[in-house]
Amino acid sequence: MENLPGSGYVAPSQKSDDQPKTDKPRGRFGLMSALVRLGLAVLILGLAVYWAFSWVAQRPEAPQRMNRERTFTVEVIEPAYASHSAPITAYGQVASARTIELRSLVAGRVLEISPDFAVGSQVEQDDVLVRVDPFTYNGAVVEARAAVADAELSLAEAQEAYALEQSAITAAEDALASAQTDLERARSLLASGAATQQTVDTRALTVSERQQALDQRQSNLVTLNAQILRQQAAIAQAGYALEAAERDLANTEITAPFTGIVTARNVTESAYVGANEAVASIYESDALEVSFMVSDATYATLRSDGLFDRAVEVSRTAGAGAERIEGRIARIAPEIDSATGGVTLYAELESDEADLLRPGTFVSVEVAGFVHDNTLLVPETALYNDDHIYVVRDGRMAAVEVEIRDRDGAQIIIAADIPEGERIITTRLSQAGEGVAVQVEGEEEPGGPGGGFGRGPGG
Repeated sequence: MENLPGSGYVAPSQKSDDQPKTDKPRGRFGLMSALVRLGLAVLILGLAVYWAFSWVAQRPEAPQRMNRERTFTVEVIEPAYASHSAPITAYGQVASARTIELRSLVAGRVLEISPDFAVGSQVEQDDVLVRVDPFTYNGAVVEARAAVADAELSLAEAQEAYALEQSAITAAEDALASAQTDLERARSLLASGAATQQTVDTRALTVSERQQALDQRQSNLVTLNAQILRQQAAIAQAGYALEAAERDLANTEITAPFTGIVTARNVTESAYVGANEAVASIYESDALEVSFMVSDATYATLRSDGLFDRAVEVSRTAGAGAERIEGRIARIAPEIDSATGGVTLYAELESDEADLLRPGTFVSVEVAGFVHDNTLLVPETALYNDDHIYVVRDGRMAAVEVEIRDRDGAQIIIAADIPEGERIITTRLSQAGEGVAVQVEGEEEPGGPGGGFGRGPGG
């Protein structure tokens, strides 16, 4: 095979003959060349590192930025000490304080029913709702009146006989006295011999007869007095019967005892009703009350501050424009609810406005709360950790310890001692703390629009 130029191939037959004798000097030259190249590379790398460090060392130092204290814009209120109270909110139900079931007190056929007598309608006091047939009861009244008249006539006769007997007794007493005088005279004459014993005996007999007549008259007087008493009792009995008959006659008209709303009607025209049969049910529209429950702790607070006659305000739970009705706490349930541990209170509603509601209506109730004198009313956002607030003091926040007296929704009633001229911060800040710089909203920051520089409490 021919040796191709540049192929590097040498034929075996010619290798030993054509091999130059200068192979070893070429090997030494290659090693020196590699060392030189390595040295140059190290030198270049060293120079590069040196230049890099020199450049970093000679770089100008960056200007230091000064820390600027952050100032927070806040809203404030002026401390206004006054008497504050937070109403107690509860939910309850309207009920009737006075409900009556009308019953027929007499039996009979229903003759007439008022057109206003219907379930849900309002009836006025003394309106006749039902009229029962009065025929039998009119007859009973006539008979009772006749019995009273007869008893009164008998009494008059007995009293007249009594008066006559009293006159007769007076006459009998006079006759007896005269007979006794004659007897005494006859005895005097007998002693002097001017009269006989027969005359004395005759006059003594006359005295005895007249004494018996007087005793009989007095006995008759006692009998007549008993008759008078008996007739007086008969008159009283007849009068009672007359009154009962007249009441039964009046009870044939069933009337409304008060102005109210009819909740039930159990009678129809021409029907027969028995005595004591229920015919209607009515509740007084002007006598409504609301029952609501409060916790045992709230009840204790109200009890200590005066519970009875405490003002309440009732409003319907549906709709923001519902009517508001005033009332007063009137009574307490006799027992504590075993399931909830609450106490049920009852408040009477004002009669002028109570007719706006109906029994069974669910309402919200606001009870006048305990009055805290010389306290502050601040928003919830002003309070931190339930024990302190912040005021603006020399452009910075300053903590003031407070005592929470009550809560009224988003407002808190607190007791605190705030020096004059300091204002309460109401803006909620997550970075709030003693000494934090603040600026009141709407007021120019001290030191100009740019503010001051320096380190704040946090650096």
